[in-house]
Amino acid sequence: MLKVKQLNKFKKDLARYRREIDSIPNEDIKKKGYNLINKLIEEYNYIDAAHDPSTSKSLEPVRIRDNITRSIDLRIQLDKLIKDLNASQ
Repeated sequence: MLKVKQLNKFKKDLARYRREIDSIPNEDIKKKGYNLINKLIEEYNYIDAAHDPSTSKSLEPVRIRDNITRSIDLRIQLDKLIKDLNASQ
């Protein structure tokens, strides 16, 4: 079964987030960016586990929906962080 983390779009977005965050000179903002990336990966790990037949029986559907919502929010935060930094340069 295809997992979210195996999708080309996810891989491209993750590489872009990392590239943009690597270029940030402010270490506090860089740390915040990597923290958001790590949280995003955690959400996708849970979403992928929910679609795995061997583990999906023990997961709650409401929680999975919450993970999807949180992953969207994290992506929005990352996009905003990058946009704000690019606008200030």
